[in-house]
Amino acid sequence: MKRKDILKKLRDAGFTFAEGGNHTRILKDGRYVTVVGRHNEIDDRMVKVIERQTGIRIL
Repeated sequence: MKRKDILKKLRDAGFTFAEGGNHTRILKDGRYVTVVGRHNEIDDRMVKVIERQTGIRIL
């Protein structure tokens, strides 16, 4: 899945982002939740991990 699509769904769900060197940190109410690597395509297994950590459906 495209990284930009994942970030759009997270943004729509109320998450904010903090850009780092190699990853984007995902925050909810200012608290760290997870990270998304800087790759154009994110593997479906990693998307499942992000879904579990954030509690929202992405795929």
